Amino acid sequence: MARAKLYLVRRDLETFTGPVTAAELSKLIERMAVGFRDEVTGHCGPWIFLDDRDKLKKFYSELLPMVQAASVSGWSTDANEFRNEPTVKGPIVLPQTKTDRRLILAAAFFGLAIFAAIVALMFAGSGELSSRIIGSQTPPTAELNALLQSGGEKQFVTLIESQLPRIIDRGNRNHEVMAAWLPYLRAYAFFGPGEIDGFSSKKLRGEAGVAAPADCSVKAWAKRWQDAYPSFNSVAQGGQLPSDHWSRLLAWDPHWVSRRSQTGWIRPKNFYQGCVMAAERALDSIPGGAPADGVRERLGVLSAAMQKLGKAREEVVQRKASGSGKATVFGLWTCMDLARSRSELDLCLEAPWQKLMQSDYNREKFYWSMLRLAVKARSGGDNASWPLLRDDLQAFISGRDQSDSYTRIDYSDELQFVGAIKGVLPSEMDTTPLTSGPVKSLNEDIQIDLAH
Repeated sequence: MARAKLYLVRRDLETFTGPVTAAELSKLIERMAVGFRDEVTGHCGPWIFLDDRDKLKKFYSELLPMVQAASVSGWSTDANEFRNEPTVKGPIVLPQTKTDRRLILAAAFFGLAIFAAIVALMFAGSGELSSRIIGSQTPPTAELNALLQSGGEKQFVTLIESQLPRIIDRGNRNHEVMAAWLPYLRAYAFFGPGEIDGFSSKKLRGEAGVAAPADCSVKAWAKRWQDAYPSFNSVAQGGQLPSDHWSRLLAWDPHWVSRRSQTGWIRPKNFYQGCVMAAERALDSIPGGAPADGVRERLGVLSAAMQKLGKAREEVVQRKASGSGKATVFGLWTCMDLARSRSELDLCLEAPWQKLMQSDYNREKFYWSMLRLAVKARSGGDNASWPLLRDDLQAFISGRDQSDSYTRIDYSDELQFVGAIKGVLPSEMDTTPLTSGPVKSLNEDIQIDLAH
């Protein structure tokens, strides 16, 4: 006797029913336990929405008759969804009940009505926005942007989460719809777990360069931090830098990241910033103590400086001055990143970092920070600072690659901006008029704004 085929039903990518036979599935549909916006799979086939008649006919033709029968005997379409309509028309007569029971029921319904009204008032804005998402293929950009720019990240995440299966389904069906929603899906991911179930991490990452890891989810970073924890103290005290993403990220230049914006991103402005956000959130899984505190302070500096370089600088200076990680290599990197002038940068050569500056990489990072100051002088028209930077910077870049040897961050755009031609800096600061607004990077599919 042949065994009946079995099927699984999935709702919102997370709730599963089954395995069930076709007859059992038909009964579930009749009882409205399964809706036409749920997905079905069977005998190693693909997941198909029950209202997708063409694909249902192609992959599970045996289910199509029951879906068609259900749709004409009690189910009807409404705004791309299905709702049940009673097949019995006219008034419904309730049997006589005792007076006190009717009063209790009336009071209960009255209380529920008041509660529903209060909830409706509280969530009127979100409900209206949800309705607009349901009724339109493209995102309500003005409202979503306002939420992201006004500190409404939690409300934004809740809103997108409630419509996530619908958004992804529409995007998978239409490339232009996906492109319109992609910035908001990325914002949702990086204000949350750094990933979306059923959504390609490659698509989420975009065109970020080799300096960033392929997977920047909170889950991936939690594992990196747990594996790296025994090495924190050694690296902090100037030991050999491991060839791992966690230490490379801590050495990132926050100014380099903040200057770059990618198409298809709003907040965070690029994958690098999103990666730091996920790494910082994942670090909560690591116990406190001296080794982890230095890492935590450094990561906090990176996160703040990438978001608001002006205001955040004063906050992170205080953190650097009082933090337990000041005398570590992480504190040295923070000193270099926060220096606003050549004289401030030279302070990083003094106590408590003299011994750490014997490292080849730390000396290299010192000169990349000097290049940042040159960019600042060029964008601000500060001719007086150029002679203090030019000769040392020229000696550093002569005959070397234009990328950071450890983080692999590429500084070609910055070198071109300060007038370097084939590795030679001009004797006087370049005074070519600055381009207004971001321009395309030389080596990455990314926009860069060095003039501000």
